[in-house]
Amino acid sequence: MTPLEPTDDLLESLYVVNKVAKQFADEATAAYERGDVTESNVRSARKDALYRLKTAVLSRVVAYDADGVTGEYHAINGDVWLFLTVGDWHFHQPPHAIGGDLTDAIAVSNSRANPIDAPYERDAAVRRSDRTLEEALSRLAEVGANANDHLARPTVTSEHDRIVDVRWPFLS
Repeated sequence: MTPLEPTDDLLESLYVVNKVAKQFADEATAAYERGDVTESNVRSARKDALYRLKTAVLSRVVAYDADGVTGEYHAINGDVWLFLTVGDWHFHQPPHAIGGDLTDAIAVSNSRANPIDAPYERDAAVRRSDRTLEEALSRLAEVGANANDHLARPTVTSEHDRIVDVRWPFLS
């Protein structure tokens, strides 16, 4: 893995990716509930890719400078998450998602057995960036983190057995 310097530009792009992944999760559920299986499958595939991209980028950031990343365990809706702080940016990750050795290199202020109770509610109105997803993904691709590489498959099947390409076409 190639370490990645956690610049504000990189972290802002990662923030946008995380925010949009949350939106895709909500949109996938809404599409499923209204019977739009194709849209649900597309949003879900892209959501999963964005979360995998986030994990890959955070792993590379920790590999670059584990001392520049701090963490604490949070209990959210019955699950334990690792809340990472890099500069002025914050990201939740499943414990050890970035790898046990990398997670062990992070200064964590509490134990996984005693997480901080941190109820979490998505608030789509909160924004720290005007950057679009296309801008964020393009900037991440420039440093070798291409979202299309994190798709489980480049296509999904529609409700009428059509093949739908879920790749972001602006990424090469």
